Amino acid sequence: MIINAKTIIFTFILISVVGYVALHMVRQFALSIALENHEANEAMDTKEEKQRKKKIALADEAASAAFRIVEPLIKKGSRPSTPVQEREQEVV
Repeated sequence: MIINAKTIIFTFILISVVGYVALHMVRQFALSIALENHEANEAMDTKEEKQRKKKIALADEAASAAFRIVEPLIKKGSRPSTPVQEREQEVV
């Protein structure tokens, strides 16, 4: 094998081209993994958001049901029948 300037330059060019192609392939592979990861994260976030909204809706429904039960009591006697001063005297 003859080692001269031409073979060294040709070898450097060949290594550069192979390195460029290899790096390009690695970057494409990494990008595909990142996109899959991103899609999986979005799906998980969507699922968690849906569950959170469902819990909020159930909590709102429970609060509304509880208020419906208590509302007639609030409307009937929201103010005490005896004045506050008389109650304070009874307590003391």
